[in-house]
Amino acid sequence: MFRKLFISMLLFISLNSEEILIIGDKNFPKESLTLQEIRAIFLNKKRFIGGEQILVMNYEANHPLRLCFERNILDRSERSLERYWRKAYYKGKRPPKIIKSTQMLFAYLDSVQPSIGYSDVNETINNVEVRILYRGECIYDR
Repeated sequence: MFRKLFISMLLFISLNSEEILIIGDKNFPKESLTLQEIRAIFLNKKRFIGGEQILVMNYEANHPLRLCFERNILDRSERSLERYWRKAYYKGKRPPKIIKSTQMLFAYLDSVQPSIGYSDVNETINNVEVRILYRGECIYDR
């Protein structure tokens, strides 16, 4: 009985998760980033790398990848982030640039350096012009 329950839980988790990649332009100054570094960059606490300002990109508010990113990578709720950016605004901090599509993300990554964003593994796998900085998992039923 316990074994069947355990196997069904594993199956459920694997069906409700996918891989998200934090990606940078092909010449991004670092080979990889930690979760702490990613959070600092996306929350505008770390704005420069290698002496240059980083272009940080985020999808529109209701985009499924953004929801995954906020929950699983930033470890924050949408409401928590709204409060954070409202307070940060008065300190002169601005949220990441909003993009509408993966194509837009790849266009910025190709033309602006250093730049960083995130993408679904399936969208990124064929694009050799980016540097994979971190691999994470999206678990939707948290």
